[in-house]
Amino acid sequence: MKLRLRIVVGLALGLLMVSCKTDETNDSNKIAFQKISNMLYEVTYDNYSSEPVGTYEEINGEMACSSVRNGNYHGRNFDFFMNQSSSIVIHTTAKPNRYATIGVARLAKVNDEMINSGLTDRQIQILPWAMVDGINEKGLVVNANVVAKSDEGTIPHTGTKPGAPELNIFFAIRAMLDNCATVQEALNYLNAHNITPFASQKTNLHLMISDTIETYVVEIINNAIVAKPQIIMTNYFVNMDTIPNHALGVERYKILSEHYAEGGTSMEGMWNLMKRVRYSESYYAKNKWYSEIAASHDINYKDIPLYYDTLDKILEEYESKWIAEKEYILNNGLRTDTPWWNTSSNSVYDIKNKILWVTVHEQYDQKHEFRL
Repeated sequence: MKLRLRIVVGLALGLLMVSCKTDETNDSNKIAFQKISNMLYEVTYDNYSSEPVGTYEEINGEMACSSVRNGNYHGRNFDFFMNQSSSIVIHTTAKPNRYATIGVARLAKVNDEMINSGLTDRQIQILPWAMVDGINEKGLVVNANVVAKSDEGTIPHTGTKPGAPELNIFFAIRAMLDNCATVQEALNYLNAHNITPFASQKTNLHLMISDTIETYVVEIINNAIVAKPQIIMTNYFVNMDTIPNHALGVERYKILSEHYAEGGTSMEGMWNLMKRVRYSESYYAKNKWYSEIAASHDINYKDIPLYYDTLDKILEEYESKWIAEKEYILNNGLRTDTPWWNTSSNSVYDIKNKILWVTVHEQYDQKHEFRL
């Protein structure tokens, strides 16, 4: 039995083009990675490709994320395998036609050992386009979470505006941070492009976009961009009238809603709010986070009599195995083939002051601060 609903974050094979303002190439000899802690690095880019770079194999992964905006603070958890990839905080410098940015990126199965021994020129070229969340100098914050496609994979996804310049939804994070100062500019930017999904037939991404004033969630529903003011996003469509049967992250959404006020008090408040939905909590039977194991296109678990009894037994089994895994890690450290997840990175943004806090792998005794 699978330990987790595995959602593949992929990108269309080959290079996906997008119209941007500059055309630069990176000099890999000038890139220097600074190790901040285990599985966390920092790097600055002055020049990088103005066109999206990356393929499915190079920027793929599996994730189940949470994000929320309250007042001056934007929080985001990136949930993933406990040890597959290191988090990399990327600074990019301002240019005449490009805003300065800071945010978190990752590459598929690139860990500390690979970074320490030296990334390839190709990996260094891809990295600025592998952003999962970030903020720019104007206070625009963007992050992406996985979501099951609204049509459950039954409708061919040609993009939102055939004939317009093509932009994959994952690459839209970097493109908007580079080019847009406000949420409304970001929405106009997306509407001017043919936004395409990544390779998965059943999953896509949705975007949370914040500026100093407002927050929208952008979703692709039946090949159309649907953008609405929303302040919480996990892993199901929030711009639909009903919660889909295959929704993932229902319990995390509820927790973020119930404790929402906490996130607007301070950076510490938002950090504590995101800590409430750290992914390791899904393994404890008492929490009854059913959607993390029941979300599926194949079963409507809400309509199956006694199905929750089955899920309770699965959660109890998970808890036992999770406790054993934690004991192993305590004595031996992370192993390379662990099937278990946690919150691989937690990002909290102070929008006004352009400050980023990052915590990796639920090491909540360590908050690392970065500034734009």
